[in-house]
Amino acid sequence: MARVSLQILGFLGGVAAQLQYTSTKSSAVAAAAATALTLSPTSTVAGKTFDRYIQIFLENTDYSKAIADPSLAYLASQGISLTNYFAITHPSQPNYVAAVGGNTFGITDDSFQRISSSTKTVVDLLDTAGISWGIYQEHSPYTGFQANWKNQVSGADDYVRKHNPLISYDSVTSDINRLAKSKNFTQFDKDLAANKLPQWMFITPNMTNDGHDTSITVSGKWSRNFLTPLLSNPKFNIDRTLIVLTFDEGSTLGTNQIYSVLLGSAVPSAKIGTTNSTKYNHYSLIKTAELNWNLGSLGQNDVAASAFF
Repeated sequence: MARVSLQILGFLGGVAAQLQYTSTKSSAVAAAAATALTLSPTSTVAGKTFDRYIQIFLENTDYSKAIADPSLAYLASQGISLTNYFAITHPSQPNYVAAVGGNTFGITDDSFQRISSSTKTVVDLLDTAGISWGIYQEHSPYTGFQANWKNQVSGADDYVRKHNPLISYDSVTSDINRLAKSKNFTQFDKDLAANKLPQWMFITPNMTNDGHDTSITVSGKWSRNFLTPLLSNPKFNIDRTLIVLTFDEGSTLGTNQIYSVLLGSAVPSAKIGTTNSTKYNHYSLIKTAELNWNLGSLGQNDVAASAFF
């Protein structure tokens, strides 16, 4: 892993260009968006328990506070509530990195990071198995964007790089075809309508909707409003779909216990509204995919993790 300056070299539609880490001019973004490569591959690799896997991260809330929120309590009643689930560390970025790489790789803060291209992530395992994947990041201004992006009217933080779990890995950003699968919510809507959603997905709301810059009430309402129509949409909640809604970390130092619920058609009807007290953490996200599709392992903390099924 190596730290770099606030100037980063990013691929913009296959052309290298300089981006400011903390802000980017809207004119430059518009130009890049016009040529950015977007890919939406699909696949139909059968899994042992599920065939589609969606992970959604909210922000910085302790379990006790999250489960008390009416919207999140409602969603818990629609699936299996994981009552003994823990984040890996503080702050945000190492949790996102760990959720796809099986390790924090020494990252202890939210600064700009690059992890060596020799470091594998879960997408290496997915690619080998022929399983389609995609990242959907709310208000990322275009596919493959590698900086941070503020709302051009209000100035509020919208998309932040630290909440994209794969963008810190050079094995992703140095590969234009992989970078083309890091998309925004507009593309999510297009992929959904066209039946082109991948089998493995990671979804991150913006800094308002994930609760980072607002509250658990906001993130809870967003979650319920986002997921409720999708759960009844056959293009999304296809047979054997597993959704994991969780948080990156708790809001206080200590146990780091966080709210997590399993939803979707892969959840047996007899299990809806139940709880599971097995100890899980973010490494379980990788382990669950590995066992479901017989992917092998990354040889990191995913090896000893417990899978959801």
